[in-house]
Amino acid sequence: MRTIEVRQEVKLFAEQMEKRLQSHDDRPGWKNEQLYYLYALLLSKVDKLGDTSISDKEKKLKLTADIANFAMMIHDNMSREEHEHES
Repeated sequence: MRTIEVRQEVKLFAEQMEKRLQSHDDRPGWKNEQLYYLYALLLSKVDKLGDTSISDKEKKLKLTADIANFAMMIHDNMSREEHEHES
């Protein structure tokens, strides 16, 4: 397997994603959630990000990490389902 050099911007964004995930460690997680539910949550965050009345930069930055996290959760669940079907 080839080593991938991760861009600094990706590392910094991944750290923000992890901070957002850790701030919700009291919740059960995503591994047993339905894809349509995670997708609905992703869309709601995208809608909030597009709300021009929100001028708080910090809130918008958190929303971008939330959007990425919901996309990651969907990817993780789909990948796990694929591997389970292969076994």
